[in-house]
Amino acid sequence: MKTLQLTADDFGYNPAVDDAVLALIDARRLSGTACMTRAPGWRDAAARIGARAAHAGFGLHLDLTEFAPHRRALWPLIGAALARRLDPAALRDEITAQCVLFEDATGRAPDYVDGHQHVHQLPQIRDALVDVLAARYADRLPRLRVSGARAGDGLKPRFIAALGAAALLRRARAAGFQCTPRLLGAYDFGGDATNYRRRLDGWLDAADDGDAIMCHPATHALPGDPIGDARTREYAVLGAPRFEQTLAAHGVRLGAMRP
Repeated sequence: MKTLQLTADDFGYNPAVDDAVLALIDARRLSGTACMTRAPGWRDAAARIGARAAHAGFGLHLDLTEFAPHRRALWPLIGAALARRLDPAALRDEITAQCVLFEDATGRAPDYVDGHQHVHQLPQIRDALVDVLAARYADRLPRLRVSGARAGDGLKPRFIAALGAAALLRRARAAGFQCTPRLLGAYDFGGDATNYRRRLDGWLDAADDGDAIMCHPATHALPGDPIGDARTREYAVLGAPRFEQTLAAHGVRLGAMRP
């Protein structure tokens, strides 16, 4: 039996995402969810966490491309980070602000940290992130979900990993963080529910003990959500009655996403 971390991204993004994530946590089908604390609906979403924090990890989904005040589109952000043209002080300030928003709404520190569109592993950003988290949470460092991949995981996961997963893993481990080093669940958001079910079977089969799988569920697609249809397909599969049998067939149990 292997223990995996199945985590939902984007909690706080919109009510349909929040409803799906909380329903899956109630059904014990998620290890945790990462929270977008700059999203307009974050405080309403946080108010619904309550006792659910006993059953799943609630983390920070570092966002520099969607709701952050000085957000950039993903590709310009990647270019600026690779060229080392980002302002380190501004990065630390924004990371700190998102941590404070999490703490103020939940009354606690995040259990783990990852990044919206995997921005947390980019050059400059990863250094600022580790520095802020190490200083702010020295008594209980959050776990870091690293977007690592290996040969055979597919082109998209390996491209994401190449943006800085190995460097983040080295930096974080040297600073004493627990990390999930490999992330499965990346795809093009296409296909139907059957396609997603087959992908999930593949990820569960390929995962090693301690790996993480990301998902993006929602109860329905809302206007303005570019992956809304894919979210509903994921929710249909993750919420299906046979989900526990799927885990058992692959020799998988879900662990809580916490340090």
